Amino acid sequence: MICKELTTPLILEKTEALSGRIVQHHLKISLLEKDLRKRRAGYKGESTVYYHLTFLKDKRYKIFYNVRLPIFSNHFQMDFLVLTPFYILIIEVKNISGLVTIDPFIKQLTRTHKGVTEGFTDPVSQVQRYKLLLQKWFSTHKLKHPPIKHLVVFSNPSTTLNYTVSPAPDDPYKQIIHAQNIIDKIMELNEKHPTSTVTEKELLKMKRLIIKKHEEPEIDILKAYSLTEMDILTGVRCVNCQHLPMIRVSASWSCPKCRHSSKTSHITAIHEYFLLLNNHLTNSELRKFLHLNSRNTAYKMLKSLQYETQGETKSVTYSKPAR
Repeated sequence: MICKELTTPLILEKTEALSGRIVQHHLKISLLEKDLRKRRAGYKGESTVYYHLTFLKDKRYKIFYNVRLPIFSNHFQMDFLVLTPFYILIIEVKNISGLVTIDPFIKQLTRTHKGVTEGFTDPVSQVQRYKLLLQKWFSTHKLKHPPIKHLVVFSNPSTTLNYTVSPAPDDPYKQIIHAQNIIDKIMELNEKHPTSTVTEKELLKMKRLIIKKHEEPEIDILKAYSLTEMDILTGVRCVNCQHLPMIRVSASWSCPKCRHSSKTSHITAIHEYFLLLNNHLTNSELRKFLHLNSRNTAYKMLKSLQYETQGETKSVTYSKPAR
């Protein structure tokens, strides 16, 4: 049972929007493109694992994607969290290709790909830290919970996993698998934990609290790359040839490059404004961003999108819809 569905991560949405609007030849473009490739690969890997988890149709499995919970003055975020009456499973997803070498002794992971060797954060130490934080989170909220287990899942089937030293059967480093084996691993956990330790009522209470306490991160993508509004290209982009900006002609947007016409291309532009610049905007700010002259046209656009509003007449602001 999917309790929190797969959605495009906010950081990926913002990075994609920035990639399409950063001014040409900016010094940060190469770094931005590298980060975008990594974030797309991460999401692709999570989508692969999500696909396999959707085969768990039994209602005893309560599956959450990308849960971010507050703990004291910080947050911790898990790729997947699976609640059952018998155990709780934290899943950390890695989409890394090539030859991956795991050293349990020094807690190190290295990847060799196309002749280049590089190090990565040890995923087992990472997921074990999430386990401790989740235990503290349950304790803080006075929630009884089943034993917490973890898996590190490599989503790319072509990835070769190699250990410097073979881990013992009960070693945490033994809990590293490929995505196609995740259902078999869960069946194995079911056999090892046949007795429920919480009631259905207690499980539902956990589910509701996790959904209630989940918090989307606040990400200032311009600040993250030391950019300003001056580094952002404005206007409506042509969906056909990607030219920027389109021109407003009558009630449509027209591309001066390929002559493509659209009545709705401004919707994407407004969404990108919210992702990059602010959580709200005014009629004046919209006109500036879309290169519009008519206040009335801007008003009709904003009104048709049914955004939340605050204030009256010329001082009204429109807020982005909640995710």
